[in-house]
Amino acid sequence: MLGARVAPVVVVALSLFLAVSAWIPLSEWPIKLLGGSAVLGIGAFVLAQIARDAGKRIEPALWASWDGPPSVRMLRHRDTTIAAGSKAAMHRRFSQLGVVDHMPTEDEERQNPEATDAIYRTCSDWLRRKALELKAKAPFDVVHSESISYGFRRNLLGIKQYGLAVVGVALALTIAAFWWGHRPYIEAGANLLLGFYLLLCANAAAVKRAADDYSKRLLDSIQSLSPTRAPVKDRIPNRPKRGSAA
Repeated sequence: MLGARVAPVVVVALSLFLAVSAWIPLSEWPIKLLGGSAVLGIGAFVLAQIARDAGKRIEPALWASWDGPPSVRMLRHRDTTIAAGSKAAMHRRFSQLGVVDHMPTEDEERQNPEATDAIYRTCSDWLRRKALELKAKAPFDVVHSESISYGFRRNLLGIKQYGLAVVGVALALTIAAFWWGHRPYIEAGANLLLGFYLLLCANAAAVKRAADDYSKRLLDSIQSLSPTRAPVKDRIPNRPKRGSAA
């Protein structure tokens, strides 16, 4: 998941590289490169300390607006993202693998949605750990790539406000260079593009698309696992009871 943490930071810190580059003539390209790289590195280090935490911090609110974590939502009978037949096969495989002793029926889900969501959460958490363990093998390599894509978009949204502030300062420094006789047209244009990218592409809708793609890939991967019993500690032994707490 290093890419999900580093890539958003590089996108934002790149504006600092461009700001430094705007003040150094192209004829002094070694200094231009070294100076910009040094600022890029420092900026990336500082932003990296907040990127993942910022992404994780906004995740509960995003899940709430999506009616729950995507993988949990997609396992519900009432959700139509995954075709009913495919979902039934997923439910059977979770039981066959011994992740839980019993997958909720439609009636049980309707009577106690909180308790059944807890079961679905156990299943998705178990599968997520298994996917991470097998990330070098198909189809989990694709699942891992989708996970990185989701993490990147979530973390980028998490640092969007910091990013816009950094890009704003970098753009101001780049424009100031014009007043001192420099001509950093490329740097100014690139900073504008970075600003527009953050404004238009770092949003909850983009995060949801990535989260849904990741969750569908994750749940589809269950069929690639052979039916062997999971450790007892990973299982929920009881059916959800009517009126019971989650």
